[in-house]
Amino acid sequence: MTLIEVLIAIVLLGGVVAGSMAALRATILAGTLHRDHSNAHAWLQSASDVLYAAPKVYCDPVKPDRGEAAARAAYDLVIDRVANPEGWDDHQIRIVPKVRFWNATNTDSDVDIEYVFGSACDPSLSLQLIEIEVRSMSGKIIESVEVVK
Repeated sequence: MTLIEVLIAIVLLGGVVAGSMAALRATILAGTLHRDHSNAHAWLQSASDVLYAAPKVYCDPVKPDRGEAAARAAYDLVIDRVANPEGWDDHQIRIVPKVRFWNATNTDSDVDIEYVFGSACDPSLSLQLIEIEVRSMSGKIIESVEVVK
């Protein structure tokens, strides 16, 4: 065997090893991303179930401490009780501003009245639309769900 043949063999083996390492890295990254999506979705599902079962927080537009922000803060406390997936922090799940309230007076003839929500706080409105959002630390994963109470 000559020196040139040995060098060619080493270069070819190095290319195979480098290609294998790149494929392994891509597989690990894809698995991590899939696991994070699964964790986010499971956490979001648990939080939405807990939020749906919790008592409704009524707002009062006359009292600033009982308005939409107070309702959102109360719902944030409810979802904070849900267990976090391993490696996720409490601040990664939140109630998206604003909690929206059933507002059948702001409709026009082209809109199905069943799906009209406004941001005006009115204690006489019986339905609320609450959106929960989960974000990964990297920001690559954002999952959300809407809960109607």
